[in-house]
Amino acid sequence: MKPAEHGITNEGSEFYIYTPSKTALRTFLHPLRAGFFHYEAGYRQERSSFDSFLIMAIRSGSFDVVSKFGESAQHASAGDFVLVDCYAHHSYSTAEDSDVLWLHFDGPTARAYYELIHERLGSVFSLREPGYAITQLTKIYETFHMAARISEPLMAKYITDVLTEFALGADDAASAPVDGGSGSAASALGGASGLAARRGPHAIESVLAYIANHLNEPLTVGELAGLVYMSEYHFIRVFKKETGYTPYAYVLDARMHAAKYRLINSDISLRQLCEECGFTDTSSFCAAFKRKTGLTPMEFRKHSEIRR
Repeated sequence: MKPAEHGITNEGSEFYIYTPSKTALRTFLHPLRAGFFHYEAGYRQERSSFDSFLIMAIRSGSFDVVSKFGESAQHASAGDFVLVDCYAHHSYSTAEDSDVLWLHFDGPTARAYYELIHERLGSVFSLREPGYAITQLTKIYETFHMAARISEPLMAKYITDVLTEFALGADDAASAPVDGGSGSAASALGGASGLAARRGPHAIESVLAYIANHLNEPLTVGELAGLVYMSEYHFIRVFKKETGYTPYAYVLDARMHAAKYRLINSDISLRQLCEECGFTDTSSFCAAFKRKTGLTPMEFRKHSEIRR
């Protein structure tokens, strides 16, 4: 998807939204949103809460980050990493054009990792050897960008690899150099842009990847079953067994997930939001959204706003 936020350049900026299966929610660290953005000077984001944890790899430029309301801003330069608990009030802004690779994630062990790393390193830090963490973050982004199959255990491994690198940096914080090392991080990001050829088909994982990249299309059960050469009846049974959702419920959740992100992070009209997220008309979307959240879309957007 292209960003619709003010202060982000459309050209070269992309992001992807993923809805994890119930198995992943119970078991794994899992991606929720991943992207690469070209931010313009003057960009600012502030939220009271956004249910996830955020990793930012600053490729160029810089950001000022406030991880908790009332705390002083920490400055992140090119080559630095940022780790934010988005469940708490937070903000980040840039005074210059900046490129950032980022990931929103969550999972059963996410908070424990966050608290360990934040206690020792804070919200902004550098690694002596940032290349591996950058490579694993890039693999997550490229998996979505290339519409490759989504292996939730593999996604969990990539996120764990990144957080483990951060934790190792926390153990070594006393002796780690304070310089950001922008050259090695930037080159690692550029060099990790391609994934290996796709592995053999894994039916439901391939369908989940297809859904994530085609939310604006009808996505009927017949169409999805046809992708993996199954009858509709058999597909529904296998899909429910693998994800915990019926195909219809999963697609609806994925669309709602995308709609919530758009409502919070852009000011696009309901009509455009419906077109991008696959809802047939605004009235049915509003009714479904209220059943799901207890709020109308506009109430949800207003409730999520932060006074600047």
